[in-house]
Amino acid sequence: MDFEKQLFKKGIKTILAIDEVGRGALAGPFFVGGILIDKEIYKFLEKIELKDSKKLSPAKRLEIYKKIKENKVDFYLRKFTNREIDKFGINNCFKKAIYELNNILKPDILLIDGIDLKINLKNAKFIVKGDNFIKSISAISIIAKVKRDKYMEFLDRFYLPYKFKDNKGYGTKEHIKAIKKFGLTKHHRRSFCKNL
Repeated sequence: MDFEKQLFKKGIKTILAIDEVGRGALAGPFFVGGILIDKEIYKFLEKIELKDSKKLSPAKRLEIYKKIKENKVDFYLRKFTNREIDKFGINNCFKKAIYELNNILKPDILLIDGIDLKINLKNAKFIVKGDNFIKSISAISIIAKVKRDKYMEFLDRFYLPYKFKDNKGYGTKEHIKAIKKFGLTKHHRRSFCKNL
């Protein structure tokens, strides 16, 4: 039986699934997404081929994202700029987003992809590689990835040598070469580029 179904069977009414994207990038924002589901929304998610966003092609991710949007499933995204990442650190940004989403949406339980960050929420459950086997986490991982990729493609228009459209801000050889040649843009994370 699916993880969410087990929770619903135990009397849980609402589940907030949370995932992040852009953690290891050298440039661009860090996105944390949350999707609030109940039994009815879960029935809809069951009909979609959901898995870890990194294992899907960009076209497939976009197709799934559009289906979720068309069915008016509510999701929320918190964007942290490179400056916020440099100031607070990536894990503190993630924690801040989790608290914010919990306070806004007030779910019965939170299912969070990743290692336990020791946050002060009794209803939070961290699940390593949760986006591989928990449908609601897979759904928000796809949404967050699509939205962040679009943002990086937009930035690419203004910073062509860095090839953000292709690397999405991650440290590819071409991206690192561009940094060494042209320097850092205002979108680079200084704390991530110290060795460059």
